[in-house]
Amino acid sequence: MAYSREYPTILLGIVLLFWFVKPTLAFGAGNIAGISSIEGQNWRHGDIEDALLKVMMARAVGGKRFDKLMVSRVYFGNWLRDYSQAIDVGTVKSVSAEAIRLLLCVLGFITFGYGSKEFEVTADRLGCYRPEDHIDNPKDYAENEDARQYHRALRGPVNEEVELAIDPETGMKNYIANENIGIMTSAAHCRKLFTDAINLGRRYGQSGNKDELYECLRLIGTGLHCLEDYFAHSNYVELALIEMGERDVFPHVGRNTKISLEGANDEVYPIVTGTFGGVDFLHSVTGEVSDKLIQSEIQDLENTLQQSQNNDLSVLRELLDKIPDGLIGGDKKNKVNEIQDNANAAQMEQTSISPKETEEFTRQVQDIFRQIMPAIEYHDDLLKTISEAVSRIPILPKIIEQLEEQLSVFVFQVIAPFVVPVIEQIKNELATGASEIIESSKNEQHVVFENDDASDPTHSMLAKDHFTNILNEVAGRAASKVVSWSVPQLMEAIDDDSVDINRTLNKIIYGVLHHPAQRSMGPDGASEGREIIFGIVEEWWGQMSSRQQDEYRQKLSREGVENGQNHKEGQQDCGHGCGGKLKIKKNYANTAPETMEDRIAAAAADHICGG
Repeated sequence: MAYSREYPTILLGIVLLFWFVKPTLAFGAGNIAGISSIEGQNWRHGDIEDALLKVMMARAVGGKRFDKLMVSRVYFGNWLRDYSQAIDVGTVKSVSAEAIRLLLCVLGFITFGYGSKEFEVTADRLGCYRPEDHIDNPKDYAENEDARQYHRALRGPVNEEVELAIDPETGMKNYIANENIGIMTSAAHCRKLFTDAINLGRRYGQSGNKDELYECLRLIGTGLHCLEDYFAHSNYVELALIEMGERDVFPHVGRNTKISLEGANDEVYPIVTGTFGGVDFLHSVTGEVSDKLIQSEIQDLENTLQQSQNNDLSVLRELLDKIPDGLIGGDKKNKVNEIQDNANAAQMEQTSISPKETEEFTRQVQDIFRQIMPAIEYHDDLLKTISEAVSRIPILPKIIEQLEEQLSVFVFQVIAPFVVPVIEQIKNELATGASEIIESSKNEQHVVFENDDASDPTHSMLAKDHFTNILNEVAGRAASKVVSWSVPQLMEAIDDDSVDINRTLNKIIYGVLHHPAQRSMGPDGASEGREIIFGIVEEWWGQMSSRQQDEYRQKLSREGVENGQNHKEGQQDCGHGCGGKLKIKKNYANTAPETMEDRIAAAAADHICGG
């Protein structure tokens, strides 16, 4: 999903992605806090990916359950698809894509606690907005201009007659899953991603090359993002409820769009996803169209960096001196000094270049990458090295917690002088414009209510991305089940070279992308997934009391949806990670109850760190 309209206020993508506190793209990046009362009721992509913690990895990868770091490697691919939407027509017309990538690089470091190697936000990994990543309806993308003139990786003009037509065999729009007519589809996109992932996993089993493994996991996360989005972005849940006999549920298409479909007992409404206008992008990013937008991620990011510039690094130096050289190598303190000295020297040479001078600004940002990456790489390498020794030396878990915190201080101190000015320059390019966007596309929002032949609803009317939508919970449950159902099949294909990759992917992709009227059908065993997913909706509905079902019937009716009753009153979606301020990910914080051994180790660590 993306903003692709031409409005006077350029940079809306980066404004809305960072400046507002609610970047809930797709299901939304991040996780719900484990102690939150809404965990399990409201869903983000990070929560859905947590289903992997109960899944066994391929034998080639160790045959154990996914641990948190392995899940992070998968989720990194998923997360990138959310934030790649910042690279779109509305932003790259006026701001270097490299400047956007720089901010995402820092945001990724905060999100994952790592920012180099497999967690580096490279230009290739980030890519740009592509509708197939999110099963978005491409109608009127880029105002029907060729977006490739602004960025070569953006998609070209839409062939509406072909791409937006309903596939009579599946009951879905062609751009979703029709792989037989020579167009880009989300199904073909997932097939390529998962095929590449399986082949990389198989190669890793032979070579032991960790780079192949990590790329395999990232690609799996990228493909899962797309499959997870099916339930948030389509009218699948509504049509499943209609299949269950709830005839008054609004299908988000016009009255005259019913089709005859194999497997259906009667004519059915087609499966569709939402189109994007200005209001839709605002809705996608901020969670609601509101002028009461609170503090932004970009402001949080700027504040975090500014506060770090004067931090004292003496604690880090002393801590490094206390760790035995044999554990992580000598001369650690000097390496910190070397990185900081180089950064200070480079800072003195920095000149201010306007983002409007695109080529010069791009070169400057690339220079900034060269200055900040050594600090991030040092942080990551040191933590990964010492973490490998944790199981051998009991006191290390307590030391590594302190070391992780101090290394983060060091990274922020190095990168702040470079990144904060870029943030300031980009902010200076931002104009007001949100109200203009809202006014310019308000008329599109009610097309399926006013045109009985319409089958292209807007995203903000249809999507269940946000916590306020009463179908967010069931869409999240279905997406989580997709992860726990599909990933074991991918792991099996990695382990067994005799497994036919295409047949496996037919089962997975078409087990997810389907019309609920065809739940007992599907190629290569896809009906298994279809029945499981339909069962999730049945279970969710069946768990309600009769009174709640009546309430939901009203809220999901044509009148209820048109009046916004399908959103919960008095609730607001929240920001990255669902909790307000940005907080750096702590990979080594021990959240388990403290044992006697922990207390002994803590005392020993304090003694070492305190001298």
